[in-house]
Amino acid sequence: MPNVPGNPPSIARNSTAVVFNDMINSNLRMGDPDHDKAIEESGIINASMKLVAAARTHGIPVFWIRVERRADRSDVYDTLTDEFVASGCNPKPPVVHGSYKAANVDELPVLDVDQVIFKPRFDPFIGTDFELRLRGLGIVTILLGGYSTNIGVESCARTARDRNFNVVLLSDCTYNIDRESHEFSLSKIMPTFTRVMPSVNALELLV
Repeated sequence: MPNVPGNPPSIARNSTAVVFNDMINSNLRMGDPDHDKAIEESGIINASMKLVAAARTHGIPVFWIRVERRADRSDVYDTLTDEFVASGCNPKPPVVHGSYKAANVDELPVLDVDQVIFKPRFDPFIGTDFELRLRGLGIVTILLGGYSTNIGVESCARTARDRNFNVVLLSDCTYNIDRESHEFSLSKIMPTFTRVMPSVNALELLV
């Protein structure tokens, strides 16, 4: 589709990557019935499966942003935030390397051809070679999804925008169990940093 007045800008598949944030069991299959039911009803897993399958068909690289920590928490630094203070300064158990919690959900397996980035902070650009890998592949546009919308996903979107990447936020492939925060991020924050659309629309714009 040509980029002409009246048409939405197209997306060049040969300079595009799919990036998913924290699609891991710790977030999507944590074992709490209410949480897991809400995740299932959101449709995020099914939509993401379809998007990844389509991306692979088009030869678009897939990046998985994940978190894995040492069991002794020696690679975790607890900054003083309201949330941390409200918890009585009790640190959360880490998502440990190689554990069930750290793995992608079964429906979204990591293939050998995929790229995996282990992030030490919410923002995957900090302390990783994420940007270097994107530049090395000639990536200009990121199709972004994952959990959670207003934290890890939004952190990625903000920095990607500041690093001169085009970002398309896949609205059906991102979620937060806190619906108010999820919807506020989609409607009030993300449009400043990304183009927000369902994954089907993004795929229709590929050229």
